[in-house]
Amino acid sequence: MRHIWYNFIRIYVKIGLFFLFKRMSVYGKENIPKKGAVIFIGNHQNALIDAIAVPTTNSRNSHFLTRASAFKVGLVDQILRSLNMIPVYRVRDGVRTIEKNFEVFEQCIEILKQEKAIQIFAEGEHHLRRSILPLKKGFARIILGTLQKYPDLPIYIVPIGINYDSHLNFPSSTSIYYGKTILANQFIDAKNPDLKFKEITHQVSMALKNLTLHIKDTDNYDEIIVKLEALNVDYLNPFETNKMVENIDTIPSSALAKKENFNWFTPVHFLAKLNSVFPLLIWKYIKPNIKDVVFTNTYRFALITTLFPLFYLMQTAILHLIFDLKVAVIYLLCSILLGFISAKTMSVSQ
Repeated sequence: MRHIWYNFIRIYVKIGLFFLFKRMSVYGKENIPKKGAVIFIGNHQNALIDAIAVPTTNSRNSHFLTRASAFKVGLVDQILRSLNMIPVYRVRDGVRTIEKNFEVFEQCIEILKQEKAIQIFAEGEHHLRRSILPLKKGFARIILGTLQKYPDLPIYIVPIGINYDSHLNFPSSTSIYYGKTILANQFIDAKNPDLKFKEITHQVSMALKNLTLHIKDTDNYDEIIVKLEALNVDYLNPFETNKMVENIDTIPSSALAKKENFNWFTPVHFLAKLNSVFPLLIWKYIKPNIKDVVFTNTYRFALITTLFPLFYLMQTAILHLIFDLKVAVIYLLCSILLGFISAKTMSVSQ
């Protein structure tokens, strides 16, 4: 029953992401082991969207390490746990709560023993910088604990580069690159471990830096971004973009500015907004009150999967009462079509 519930939610989330993103491209799925213990490790630049982008683009049934603050409400706690989410505690959650992570690590060890998959964002926090932050050691500690308990268990790491052309705007596009697997066993000596985990964190960090844009020059970060955007860089292609960054000093400051193209679907976009005026007004109220802007697309996704369809269904019911079922169904289909055209043809905007 739980498996059915998980797959139902995964399908519903995929539909929501379809209407959130203009384009969603996935590469390297052949690198994902079909069986065995797997740890997915990705970069983390878009809050919850990163977390749901991975399990909806591969067939593995994954467990997620999620910050514990999301589990505070009883009902929410039950729902999150039913979706394979596991709370992980940070210092900001209270020093005493850190001890609970020992239980979390034991749970992860048993999940790997059962040759299932775990999803971790090893940077330890979300951010908007187009760079890979230094990786935390939590994933390596889980691997060490597993190998100390089950020394013959192969554990594979699949690095994931999650790229966005825009982190906050709509409709943005994303590309997800599953990198080549890393056999964790070869970097962990279970009997005489290096508790700094330098080698394995370096290997995973280098893989992530290859699969997504990594601007290592923090002092000139803003200037580099300006130059890249002036060149109409394709953030969805990390390989070409990383090459551009390597040669950024040869790019003149007077690079060509972006060209604005006329959008022939503008009248359709206007109709779609007119048909969604009530949910859009609520979004206009919510957006300025989002304290952590990295969650902008998370809130937008929540409305796309709840308020917007509910509003269309209510209007469909009203039309059914006033006219007949045929008119109501035509309206509902037109609403879906307008939403589809808007999501796939609008220029990226706020």
